[in-house]
Amino acid sequence: MDAQPAAEDLQAYLLDLGRQLRAARRRLGLSLKVVEAMTGGEFKASALGAYERAQRTISVPRLHRLARVYGTTVDQLLPSDEAVIDLRDSATEPARVLT
Repeated sequence: MDAQPAAEDLQAYLLDLGRQLRAARRRLGLSLKVVEAMTGGEFKASALGAYERAQRTISVPRLHRLARVYGTTVDQLLPSDEAVIDLRDSATEPARVLT
């Protein structure tokens, strides 16, 4: 199978995740710099922005921590069921995770 559609699906999912992250932050009225300060620099403003723009992939442990910072749960940050993709075709590809 062609790996390209799976990569496009993954990028679309990450874009949806980024929109959810941005929406959660904005609901609290927080800027990227304020979140950086709130977390003592654990989450740099540049990294948060990259997560929100889907230019960087957030790890599961960091997503959990960010959910706590935003006072929500991971499942509320994840894209809706309609946006969930089937990545079984790419299961044999090595994972690339940037934190």
